[in-house]
Amino acid sequence: MSKYDGWAIKSFVGKNPWLIPWYFFELRKDVIKDFDDVEGEGSWRKYRRGGTHKLVKVKLVEVA
Repeated sequence: MSKYDGWAIKSFVGKNPWLIPWYFFELRKDVIKDFDDVEGEGSWRKYRRGGTHKLVKVKLVEVA
């Protein structure tokens, strides 16, 4: 069993940071590619450098 299940984007827009679940993929490059496809070419670099978004490793755990 792997330590992490994949990657997602964490947004720091608003009061509390939150994960954007529709940007969850197994590979880091797939998250960036999908984000650029939706937001426009080169958007990931702009958001990351602006400090509003961050890539994080994700471990999925069933709670209930």
